[in-house]
Amino acid sequence: MVKLIHTADLHLDSAFRSRFTKEEAENRRQKQLMAWKELLSFAVEKKVQGILIAGDLFDSPVVSHGTMDFFLSTISEHPEISFFYLRGNHDTENTFRYQENLPKNLFLFSERGKKYRLNDRLLLAGVEYGTKDISFGENEGATQGAGQAAEQGIGQENAHGAEALSKSESESEEESKFLKLKEEDCNILLLHGALYQGSAKGDAIQGEEGIFLKNLEKLPLSYIALGHIHKGGEGKLNNGALWAYPGCLQGRGFDEEGERGFLYLKVEEEKKEIRKEFIPIKQGEFRILEIELLEDEGTLACLKKIEVEMEKAGIAKEDSLRIILKGKKGLEQERNLRYLQLQLQDSVFFLEIRDECELSWNREEAMKEKSLKGEFLRVVAAADNLSKEEQEEIIALGMGLLQGGEL
Repeated sequence: MVKLIHTADLHLDSAFRSRFTKEEAENRRQKQLMAWKELLSFAVEKKVQGILIAGDLFDSPVVSHGTMDFFLSTISEHPEISFFYLRGNHDTENTFRYQENLPKNLFLFSERGKKYRLNDRLLLAGVEYGTKDISFGENEGATQGAGQAAEQGIGQENAHGAEALSKSESESEEESKFLKLKEEDCNILLLHGALYQGSAKGDAIQGEEGIFLKNLEKLPLSYIALGHIHKGGEGKLNNGALWAYPGCLQGRGFDEEGERGFLYLKVEEEKKEIRKEFIPIKQGEFRILEIELLEDEGTLACLKKIEVEMEKAGIAKEDSLRIILKGKKGLEQERNLRYLQLQLQDSVFFLEIRDECELSWNREEAMKEKSLKGEFLRVVAAADNLSKEEQEEIIALGMGLLQGGEL
């Protein structure tokens, strides 16, 4: 049995500019590196032999020297593990261009495709993002001929007694757009992109539309290790091949809310069976809590509800939390969001509170009032160019100002 890790979309060196201060953004970047180290600690503990990185290792073409040095150092420190890195749409062909003496246990792919033989019955193939004309040709188990990508890598015993997967054969000088796979092998395919269920172009496995599922079903595959989609997902092709997205290793915003991590694979290559397990990473998650409020519940009642829900949800101090207030609020009721912020901000790494409660009021009675409030309501209600949602937002702001609040 071979043990592998499937990860993707690490986006190391992300800017985190949208909501964090400079110091908070730096903290989040360090948490990304800590998440990678947590993955490696798991790999060492389980005696994992190979780590598959399915694209978007870095967030942009410009990578800080510190981050690059850190990443390559972690690979060099684990010679018993082979690292297979396939570039994604955030990566460039120059990612490692200016790095000398890359670790010998770091193996790369190309847009023309490469294959690595991990042992007698297990083969890893990968084609990098942006490829439009790569296919896998006829799959009749024919011996690979000249001009095709070399199958590389054999097992070696390491200090831990596990089988390391390392390069042992020189690469063919000329690579072909055809990468043949053998029926008798347990074949793993590494790709970066979105799945596309429409009609494919010839035998290509990937194009501008995405990854052609229909063409993948023609191949003798056991597992398709995917990257690019930041939310984890999995499925099974008609030919029995499993496909999976591990999701991003760490969330970078509230659109990537919740538990994140990687996939741990146990490969029975002789049986062509692959079992996978999701392993969560605990380096601070983005969490969203919706708090349902009644019309008569004020600031203190709101605070109590939030604290109860935070405890139920297991919100950790290193998490970034968005609280969304739902439900009803009275026309003259103004819940003190600043007070809530001050009371709760030390409980988490980052806190954001949004009030999305609907106004609950007797429109006809309020508009009859002979007062500044009544006149204000009548003017807003007469504005035909405003939607109901916009009217309610303006009314809420206006009532707050009339009660002495600030914008």
